[in-house]
Amino acid sequence: MKLFLVYRNGNVDLDEYESAIVVAESQEDAIQMLKASLEEKYREGQEELWGNFDVTVKEVSLIIM
Repeated sequence: MKLFLVYRNGNVDLDEYESAIVVAESQEDAIQMLKASLEEKYREGQEELWGNFDVTVKEVSLIIM
């Protein structure tokens, strides 16, 4: 498993999430987990809460140099 920082591109309202840390196998899995979480909590049709998933995904390294 890897850590990914997922953050929205574009404007974010005050009551919306700007970013999240997700544990997943791949970048695509991280986005799918966020989508599944939204559907579970708010039902379908709430993609705008994550900017319709116009996001940037970066792997977070835990290696300290």
